Amino acid sequence: MALTACGAPLNPANRVQVATTTSSLVANEASLAAKEWTKEDVATLFLTPADAGLVGGETRSVPPGTTSRISVCVPLNPLNTPTVPEDKRYATAKQEIGLPYKGHLTQQGWVLPTEAHASTLMRKVGRKVPQCRYSGASNDPMDPGTRISGTSAPEKYARDDFGWHGHRIEQAMSVNGKRASVSTVLLLQRGPVVLALDYTNYTPKAPEQALRAYNMTILRKILAHPAR
Repeated sequence: MALTACGAPLNPANRVQVATTTSSLVANEASLAAKEWTKEDVATLFLTPADAGLVGGETRSVPPGTTSRISVCVPLNPLNTPTVPEDKRYATAKQEIGLPYKGHLTQQGWVLPTEAHASTLMRKVGRKVPQCRYSGASNDPMDPGTRISGTSAPEKYARDDFGWHGHRIEQAMSVNGKRASVSTVLLLQRGPVVLALDYTNYTPKAPEQALRAYNMTILRKILAHPAR
C-alpha cells in the first residue's frame, strides 16, 4: 500500500497526475500571456453597476486613449498623489460607478505593445508604492477646519489563478475622527495588460475586515471575468 502521510513519497500514478496538473497550469498561464489583447477586450472585463452591487449609482466614463497617468494610491494630502505617466494611446476606457453610502468602483487599464513594456510600467509603479505606506493625520488642504486621518498598507499581490500579479494597497480614511471609507486598490499585470482597480467602501459601522473582504469579492469578479 502506498504511503500517504505528510512527507511520504507519491506513488507513480500520483506523480503523473501532479505533473500533468502542473503542466496544464503552466500552459494556461502562457496562453493568457500570449493573448493578443485589445483595449476593447480589457473594457469587457469591467463590471456593470449590477455586477458591482451599485445599482442606482452614477456612472461616469472616460473614452479610451485619454488617461495618461496611473494614480497609485490616495495620500493623506490629495495634492501629493503618487502617479506614473504612460502614453495615453495605450489607455482603455476608464469607468467609475458610485453609489452614496455604499461604494465607488474605478476600473481602468492599459494595453501595452509587449509584455516587456507592461513589466517596465509595473516596475515604475513599484517604485511609487512605498509612498502608499503611512499612518497619520493632516488638515484638509481645501478646508483647514477638517482633520483627515488615514492608514495605508501596500503588499505584493501574488500571481493568482488567472495570471494577474502586482500590488494590493489597503487604505482607510477618517474625517474628524469618524471613519469615512475603507478602500482596496489593485495595480496588476497580466501579459501586456495593466489594470488599475479601486473599490472604496462607504458602508458605515461594519467591521473594517468585513469591508476589505467585500471589496476583494467585487474586484475578483473583474480578474476572473473572461473577455467576451
